[in-house]
Amino acid sequence: MNKLKHASTWALPVLLTVIAVVWAVAAIGGILTATAHPAFAYSVAVLYDAVWLYGLAMETAHRRQGSNARLPEVVGWVFLPLTVAVLAVHGVLAGDALAAAVGAIVPVLAKMTLVMAIDRDRTRISPRAQAAIDRTRAVTRDRIAVSRAVAAARADETVAAAGIIKASREAEAEAITTAHDAYETYAEIVDQHPVPDWHTDLPALVSDRELEALLAGGVPEGDSAGGTGGFPLTVTPGGHGSGTPPLEGPREANSRAVALLAVELYATDPPPSKRKFREAMRAGMKARGLTGGWDVIDALYDREKALAEGGDPS
Repeated sequence: MNKLKHASTWALPVLLTVIAVVWAVAAIGGILTATAHPAFAYSVAVLYDAVWLYGLAMETAHRRQGSNARLPEVVGWVFLPLTVAVLAVHGVLAGDALAAAVGAIVPVLAKMTLVMAIDRDRTRISPRAQAAIDRTRAVTRDRIAVSRAVAAARADETVAAAGIIKASREAEAEAITTAHDAYETYAEIVDQHPVPDWHTDLPALVSDRELEALLAGGVPEGDSAGGTGGFPLTVTPGGHGSGTPPLEGPREANSRAVALLAVELYATDPPPSKRKFREAMRAGMKARGLTGGWDVIDALYDREKALAEGGDPS
């Protein structure tokens, strides 16, 4: 029953509005067809009435919820005299005064009945309460806008972070690929051009007898002055019937000389640091034409240090 009463309130305004809109479309389209294509003329008429209907609908919605409807009201009252004038002109051009009068009255009746229906159904509250409602709605809209902005910012941050992670992973993959290609190229070059093993074993330990002879400025017993070693004439070394011991090879002689140089340089008080020992060894080896890498020099330093501290040189 309540729905029926509510429908009866809006039945007449809706019917009059539909009649006014249809009549206005026909009138505007009929007038414009004299100077424009019919499709264009009636399209303009439909757009005109669509704007008018939109203004009426917004005015109705605002009035029913008690909010401010100033702009829709202005649109509705501006379009009302225009529609009245269009319908009147259309009737005059058709030579029918009655049609012109009735056509001009229909939009007015539609507007009046619509205003009455809106006033009957609108929410009647005090201006103070309406202001409180407007503030609440404004705060709610602000919160919604802030929430949407925060969500959008977080989404942008997530997308940017994903892009950064993707770029870093691609860079790492490219670096790994480059290193792998370099290793493969190196392996191919080594296979095609093998490098000989120049690594030499550590020189043998210098005995206490040789160390004392070296520090005394002499030649150890059993060694020749040239440093190539020797044997007593009463001993016949294996492989030589003449009694002359076999000569050391160049590598053994070099290793022996490097070891003696290490003993000489470490026998200082206080012992040199590893850095100074390396510098002195490099300078002494360069002056004497000896060869040997940093690994040999470091191993000799560690051995001499262990001997000086009474530890195991191995």
